[in-house]
Amino acid sequence: MAVFVRLEDSIRDAILTIMKYIKAKTGVEPTQDEIAEMLKSYFILNEVGNQIKYHIKKGAEDEKEADSSAIKHPVWKLNLLTGPGKNVLARAGLFQKSILDAIQTTNDFMVKAVGTEPSADLLSKSLQSSFILSEIKNQIDWQRKNPKKTENPEKH
Repeated sequence: MAVFVRLEDSIRDAILTIMKYIKAKTGVEPTQDEIAEMLKSYFILNEVGNQIKYHIKKGAEDEKEADSSAIKHPVWKLNLLTGPGKNVLARAGLFQKSILDAIQTTNDFMVKAVGTEPSADLLSKSLQSSFILSEIKNQIDWQRKNPKKTENPEKH
């Protein structure tokens, strides 16, 4: 049986923004497992770390400015005639534990890279930056097109 968790509001909004961005750019809504896998990838961890370092350096945590290129306050529509979508529970605020594990992996990486665990708001802001959204989308798109190359690298 799947385990579901609730995330802090800012992190929830970041994950929903990632889902909406990927669907808007690829036409296919990502699964929570796809997002969790990408959030744990070293490349994304490193880039999120760079974003957080930048925001800390610039004092962005205290600023109220929003990244105008990021999708803010995602709005979801549910068509009950066609059946539930992949992420109906996520839209209601319930996420698979894999998402929480990915966020914890990100926090652990930040402790090692930056020396402190970022606030949920700072992590959320970094995840919603246009560069990170684009990179997560690119990696998920590549993964979808090349599943055999990444399933079991020992066979290749």
